Formats: sequence, C-alpha cells, structure tokens
Amino acid sequence: MAETTYYKNKIYIPRAVRESLGLVDGDRLYIKVLDKGVAQLILIRGSEAGKRVLEKINNPPNLGKLKGRITRREIYENIA
Repeated sequence: MAETTYYKNKIYIPRAVRESLGLVDGDRLYIKVLDKGVAQLILIRGSEAGKRVLEKINNPPNLGKLKGRITRREIYENIA
C-alpha cells in the first residue's frame, strides 16, 4: 500500500507504485469507485498498440503491385 496526494485536480502515483506496475507512457488507468472512500485502480496496457493497429488497417503498407492483370485461369493452372 502506498500513500499519495490529490493536488490541483490531479492524483499523483508514487514512483514505487509506478515501477511495480511497470507503467509506461501511453498506459491508461481506469479508476472504479467501489464504495464511498474506496476505489480500485485498473491498468489498461497497450492503449497505443490499438491505435497503431487501426493506423495500419486504415493505411496499409505498400506491398508492391502486380504488373498487369492476372486471370483466374493463370492463378489456378499451376495448382493441379
């Protein structure tokens, strides 16, 4: 258990807690109020990873282009 302060509408998390949780920039913290005066802190990892995935979906990398058109027959003729 660690003690912290509430100052200017911010909650400061002690260094020991940040280090034990392994917090990194971009991690999100969810605070769930359980009862009056009791709250639970939940760490949501990889918030930036989701953004990176969406970015790749919206802007896929250039994997090259086919030269000319290819027919279904050309695709399947080497399978048999």
